[in-house]
Amino acid sequence: MRSRHFPIMFEEFELLPREPGWKYEYWDGHAHVTPRHQVATVRLRVERRVARPPGQLELRDVQATDNAELHRLFVAAFEHTIDYCDATPEEVEGAARESIDDGFLSGRRGAPHRASRVVFRSAPATGEPAIVGAALVLAHGDHGAALDLLMVHRDWQRRGVATALVSAALDQLARDGVNVLESRYDLGNAASRAWHGRFGFVEEPDLLLARSRLADALHERRRRERAGDLIDPERATLEAEVGRWRAEVDALEARAEAEGMEAVLPLLRRR
Repeated sequence: MRSRHFPIMFEEFELLPREPGWKYEYWDGHAHVTPRHQVATVRLRVERRVARPPGQLELRDVQATDNAELHRLFVAAFEHTIDYCDATPEEVEGAARESIDDGFLSGRRGAPHRASRVVFRSAPATGEPAIVGAALVLAHGDHGAALDLLMVHRDWQRRGVATALVSAALDQLARDGVNVLESRYDLGNAASRAWHGRFGFVEEPDLLLARSRLADALHERRRRERAGDLIDPERATLEAEVGRWRAEVDALEARAEAEGMEAVLPLLRRR
């Protein structure tokens, strides 16, 4: 995935719709659309679930000997996402080593939890990967856990692999008495954002994200007004969206004043 840079008149630039998680700038007669890299923090109450991997696939625990396969999986899962937009193949491979060897397996970000799972093919064709998905979970306090990495090979995405992985992890977490599973994703990763919502994760209050969404809602209302094609029902929907995020910003700013910024910025709270 690459940032977008293209010539355009400023009046046309103002009419561009904006995608969440992307930064829109204008100079020298060009639009510049680059990742904003805003991270959303979400949480899920842990309950036992039944894991149903797609046919041909099986679930098992993560093993120390999986590191080479996990490296390849990381690259196949993330190389074309906003997370590594504009990165070279070498940079993505370096991120794989840092995230898996220096991060998860080393325990530097927290103790690996036994709820971690991989999905694999027991008899892959020659040259094809055996592991096609992984949910790497860290212990998080006395009664919590964090989904450190959720990876699905690009050829197996949107086939229920992520749901099977996290369902299996949740089942183990529930048996271990864990109450909450936390996860994070790049707001511009539309697939990850949608999956977390469908699975039941709930976003933590975040002042920076609320301000960004208010700005996007205001831009969309202004864009549609300038386009001249706004009908009353759509106007009412846009006004409601602006009102929703303005109220959220006001409430979080008041909370920040009363309790401090850590209360409204999840990234300030360490896992």
